[in-house]
Amino acid sequence: MNHPEQWEICWGWITAVGFALVGACIGSFLNVVVYRLPRGLSVRKPARSFCPTCGQPIPWHLNIPLLSWLALRGKSACCGKPISMRYPALEAACAALFLAAAVIFDYEALWVQLAVCVWLASMLAILAMDLESMEVHAAPVCSAALGGIVAAVGDAQLLEPSASSAWEGLLWSCVGIAVGFLLFRLVGLGGRLLFGGKRLQFSQPRDWRLAQEGEDIVLTVGEERLLWTEVFTDGQGSISLENAVVQQLSSPAGEVQLRASSLVMPEGGVHELEQYEHLSGTCTGLRLRREAMGRGDAWIAMSIGALCGWQGVLFSLVAGSFIGIALALVQRVGRGKPMPFGPSLIVAAFVWLFFAPSITLLLVDYFSTR
Repeated sequence: MNHPEQWEICWGWITAVGFALVGACIGSFLNVVVYRLPRGLSVRKPARSFCPTCGQPIPWHLNIPLLSWLALRGKSACCGKPISMRYPALEAACAALFLAAAVIFDYEALWVQLAVCVWLASMLAILAMDLESMEVHAAPVCSAALGGIVAAVGDAQLLEPSASSAWEGLLWSCVGIAVGFLLFRLVGLGGRLLFGGKRLQFSQPRDWRLAQEGEDIVLTVGEERLLWTEVFTDGQGSISLENAVVQQLSSPAGEVQLRASSLVMPEGGVHELEQYEHLSGTCTGLRLRREAMGRGDAWIAMSIGALCGWQGVLFSLVAGSFIGIALALVQRVGRGKPMPFGPSLIVAAFVWLFFAPSITLLLVDYFSTR
């Protein structure tokens, strides 16, 4: 082997390791985003990370990605409280994704690889926030879409094998964005019309009660029982009690709306459900609006389409459904918590991004032999 070939292999390894190290550092920043954004805190101020338990600033030498968590054995140095596994897991996942991007997308133009990494980091932040708080925020969605568009302009074949120019890459990226958003909104609307609605009317006021039963919350209205995990599958939806009275709040009769974590009174007052052991009263009717698919899933699909194209959107919908079913079977065992669909979509999108040619060949071979 001559020296140029040896140098090329060595440089490839240096680049891959460099991407992994940068990925771990970006993963550390994503932990800040995932913690602060859902809580309405600024990502920039305070600039230094702080302990989520006691609020003490974390010195730089105790904030080294992965290594600090291992050295501290998963406990905070200031107060000794356990540090969530989400912190090292997100740093390791980001490092692995950046490493894969460096190895698989070995472009001469570094900016294309960086654009792919922006998309990967943004999608990873969306995944973690959706998994932890069932919220999808605009900032990472926009950065993912922007990263996807830039990468598509640099390599149009990421979205369409026959494309060759930057304009074609931009076109197919926009098509993927539109297909992703519209398809998921249509699926959500169709599911709501077919399966998401329910209305009950009573000739006489009926007793209702909302209480914790085991690992789930149950609303009982007469003989009707509604499980929170079945109504609020993705944190979306609502239950309206007509001409309802809430005994614990001494409220006048009116429409009371129950959401995943709160209760909205007729005059507009909002009460967090976790403040009460149980709630009860009477009502003359019930309206249920159950979302077939969370609204944030359409924004996630839009971000997927920006880099994976309409084919990647369709694959993510199908493969993500199977992943979601598998995770739901595991999560429902002894937990009874709502589970977002977004993380399953994003995992499927990662699979498509890195293995799209192999998946396409398998599908072509399968259907050609039928």
